[in-house]
Amino acid sequence: MFLRKIIELVPPPYLVNRSIHPSITRGKHTHDLNNVQSEPIKPFDAIPGLTLSLPVIGPIQQFLSMMGFLGPQKTFYDLCKLFYENYGSIVKLSVFSRADIVILYEPEDFDQIFRAEDISPSRPGFQTLVYYRTELKKMTFDGVYGLTTAEGAQWRDFRTKVNPIFLKPKLVKLYTPALSEIADDMLFKFKNQLDNKNNINKNFDEELTKWSLESVAYVGLGSRIGCLKDDLKEDDPAKILITCAKEVLEYTWALEFRPSPWKYFSTPTFKKLMRTYDRQWETSAFLIKEAKRQISERGQDIPEEDKSIIEKLLAVDEKVAIMMASEMLLAGIDTVAFSVTSILYNLAVNPEVQDKLREEIHSENASKRYLKACIKEALRIYPVVSTNLRRTTKDHIVRGYHIPAGIDILSPNEFLSKMEKYYPEPTQFIPERWIVEKSNPLYYGNTHPMVTQPFGFGVRSCIGRRIAELEIEILMQKLIGELKVTWTGPPIQTETKVLNAFKKPYHFKFEHL
Repeated sequence: MFLRKIIELVPPPYLVNRSIHPSITRGKHTHDLNNVQSEPIKPFDAIPGLTLSLPVIGPIQQFLSMMGFLGPQKTFYDLCKLFYENYGSIVKLSVFSRADIVILYEPEDFDQIFRAEDISPSRPGFQTLVYYRTELKKMTFDGVYGLTTAEGAQWRDFRTKVNPIFLKPKLVKLYTPALSEIADDMLFKFKNQLDNKNNINKNFDEELTKWSLESVAYVGLGSRIGCLKDDLKEDDPAKILITCAKEVLEYTWALEFRPSPWKYFSTPTFKKLMRTYDRQWETSAFLIKEAKRQISERGQDIPEEDKSIIEKLLAVDEKVAIMMASEMLLAGIDTVAFSVTSILYNLAVNPEVQDKLREEIHSENASKRYLKACIKEALRIYPVVSTNLRRTTKDHIVRGYHIPAGIDILSPNEFLSKMEKYYPEPTQFIPERWIVEKSNPLYYGNTHPMVTQPFGFGVRSCIGRRIAELEIEILMQKLIGELKVTWTGPPIQTETKVLNAFKKPYHFKFEHL
């Protein structure tokens, strides 16, 4: 996705007259090599868009003018819409000191590249986090850089070790009782605030984030860490992790998505981010050490299927286990909380959908078919991230243009998912589109499967998808099963700060049934 970027400085601009290898990938909007003379392949620099105009930092003046036209609070969705309206279905951007970006608006086009690159896909992480792990703390991480920053063979080795544990269907059965208990505690807090006539919206975001961390911490560590306490102090590990997650997004946005010279000297914001990464790692290490102690004291005489994720990973590779747990405690907090807020909002402004969902929850229907449809529909309209990303590792030809290796390809999934071209009534919350018969015009399968990809695509799709969906399903059953939710204010607004986020204040109103 656009919001995960490059590992190193942009190389010199690609030469437009470079030779094109005969094994380049081609889609249906391409020329055959035998036809090159009659229909020549257009060079990369001919792709419409914002072109490189200033050394090192790219077309800042043009980019800032574009942002100024949209307004400082607009989202990446708004940018994608503007680029599409001005440049068409393929757009090239050279922004700041990043690798060149190409946005492909036709799903067949990015499907072509994503599938061709899926054997050994490149999806660069945050440059600042890469620097922290591979340079500043190189001795600490010792070649184990995690799923968010590792590339190539290092990424494949890491993913190969964690895949068998995360992708087992029995994982859901293992964690359902504990996650249900955590959701019960969250429901109790909501009810308690209602009974005391407290304003739920005042701390809604914070409380939901605490529930999210408590849930992912249990999955990652095998024990609860006490996030849902009312008197959570500033030096509590849970509070530190929540603060760190928010600071990482804030500082990364400032350093990597706005002009910053951090690569040439340590700016104040860069120093703050490095200290935040230190606190996050140290706090994670403390909790992981405690989890290891509890595992050791419990002994080894339990069935393999009842062992926690970290226990199973420790038996495979201790360094991988520690890194995986740390990444879960960083990446699994705000993402799940945002998704729950999205679902609650859509249910609040669509009371007939909420009633239908509640009817399913109170029934003996174990399939949760309508609940799953509500989650899918909410993620279609309000995904956590607006795009998916791959960096090309070889040459491609798309719509007659040559795209060389080293280019970041973006699929603008949020923008496409809100187009009438792909979904009838695309801005409306209609969960039925995910469960109706194929003959129904609403049927989701009528659109290209690459249009909506909230958890990513292929071998680099979100490894925590199964757990995230389980957490959300359990909490929604608890909340909607016992509370009625309405929205009393203007339509909710989003902003992009690395991830999508909802603007405050919230206007939820919860009532006992």
